[in-house]
Amino acid sequence: MRLLVPELASHEVDLVVPATLAGRTTDERIRRRLTVKDPYVTRLGLEQLSEINVDPMILSSLSHDDDYFVLALQCRYRPEVDGDDAPFVDSRIGVKFSAPDSARQPVALALAPDSASAASGRGLRIALTVPTGTGIDPSVEYASDGTREKRYITAHGRGESDPEWHLSDAPGHPLVGDIRLAMVVCAPANTKVLAEVIVAASLRRLGKLRTRAELPPSLHTIDLSVAARPALFDGPAGELAPGAR
Repeated sequence: MRLLVPELASHEVDLVVPATLAGRTTDERIRRRLTVKDPYVTRLGLEQLSEINVDPMILSSLSHDDDYFVLALQCRYRPEVDGDDAPFVDSRIGVKFSAPDSARQPVALALAPDSASAASGRGLRIALTVPTGTGIDPSVEYASDGTREKRYITAHGRGESDPEWHLSDAPGHPLVGDIRLAMVVCAPANTKVLAEVIVAASLRRLGKLRTRAELPPSLHTIDLSVAARPALFDGPAGELAPGAR
């Protein structure tokens, strides 16, 4: 089954370039280049995790005594606003989970997407000439298997309390538009579960300009138990979240 994510409210957030001792003395703000939507949170039963294609090996080790959530996030990277067309080079979206009233911390069981790659140019062919002393120099060639791949989405932290995604531009896949991410979270039952969200991004403007997103409190810290809404399923295909880019 496919888990449906409803339309959610959007928030324009500032990208903040921190002041430095050797450069600017005050923080610079880049406005209207990044939009973040309200998080989508739903609670699932253990038997429903197989319907969204959680790894069967993971499912076999889980307990009915724990709570399970899906947390979906969406960011929109705008290519140009008011003449500011500095391209996004990369971005990092991280989540740190905690259960303040429990000794055991929540962990991410699955991350979607876990990776995505694009062709990054032609394959390489290298010829080495081997002297033989006979006047004939045969060549030994090493060819790559097709085109090289550049990964533009990489997820880290499955099975840990601080998963994150690294995003970057790639041929045919510039870092623009909507990025949709989701994860399945396992937490101790009947306890408060907090998710602290951090978004950082770099733009190319006379070099690499690193920024962090200034998220409002409602987007920065999410109480999964409070934010959870009923799950909606549709369609025959197993899918954790809408595709990214």
